[in-house]
Amino acid sequence: MSEKYPTWLIGHVKEWTEKRMPTVTLCSTTGNELLEVWYYGDLLTVKGESQPYMVDDNDAPGLVVARDPETGEEFVIFDGGRHGYDNMFCDEHDSEALEHRPLKQYPIPASKLVLKLGYDIDYEDEKDMYEMDECGNVKLINGEWIPWEQIKRDGLDWISLYYVNEKGKKVQILDEELA
Repeated sequence: MSEKYPTWLIGHVKEWTEKRMPTVTLCSTTGNELLEVWYYGDLLTVKGESQPYMVDDNDAPGLVVARDPETGEEFVIFDGGRHGYDNMFCDEHDSEALEHRPLKQYPIPASKLVLKLGYDIDYEDEKDMYEMDECGNVKLINGEWIPWEQIKRDGLDWISLYYVNEKGKKVQILDEELA
């Protein structure tokens, strides 16, 4: 697959490009690019930035969801308790806390959303470090087994989310180091 992006986004990628890094434009399953952003966590204001960043709170990892205002469809953009290398292989989270993360709407209108994805881990070079079964599935820290090719797509080492403002400028609202 030449278009490399996480499997949880299948059906929600309108456009994929790779210059310096893989970049995807998100959409609902109906193709709508104007999406609301809903999140669990806190907002952090960074001096010199026009919008606050979504960050984890003290109770549970952050969660970011897109909602199509026309259809009500929702899909996960990023789950700070499940997505990325550290959550797949290093960090354990309370499953009860992950299930109870009420969402709030991020303070922007429905907008075009763009993700930049970091894939700097050489999985093939480190393949013998993972616990694999006879079918080529890899064991995650939570005990789940997933296919090797999915590991390489979902095991991001960072993710950034931008929305496109009314002037056509990308504004960053999430920046997560995942490895």
